[in-house]
Amino acid sequence: MSSMLEYKGYHASIEFDADDNIFVGEVFGITDSLNFHGSTVEELKAMFEQSIDNYLELCEKVGKSPDKEFKGTFNIRISPELHKKAALAAAEQKITLNQYVTKAIERSFEQPDTNIKETVVYIPYSTQKVDWNVEPINNLSAYYNEGILLTKKENISYVGS
Repeated sequence: MSSMLEYKGYHASIEFDADDNIFVGEVFGITDSLNFHGSTVEELKAMFEQSIDNYLELCEKVGKSPDKEFKGTFNIRISPELHKKAALAAAEQKITLNQYVTKAIERSFEQPDTNIKETVVYIPYSTQKVDWNVEPINNLSAYYNEGILLTKKENISYVGS
């Protein structure tokens, strides 16, 4: 269920005003203020479309470029400590802070993989230690006599005595 309307690339959020018994909409993502209302859903949608059409027509008449939603730039405010951490992490990866933030936002929309297999390796006797998170696992036979198939979709936990 969505409480948003879309028309000609513009979006509006909708609320219900119980005092006046009307729906109230506001176009967002632009610096100009566009608001509209309607007492029915049909009227609300028509008023939204009319406000966008009027806005585009007015911009054309006065020679102004209409605001576009989501230009691809925005300002955020974060703590200096978080800013420093992000900037250092970006520098370590040899990317810009902008690229680092873009990657972080993209990752936030990724769906978690529910098909990850969890493998626990328990070796109750002393053996050669392996840092599973750092060292490449190219030849498990050097550490294990039985072959274990490892894939990228597998989390491994080492439990020793």
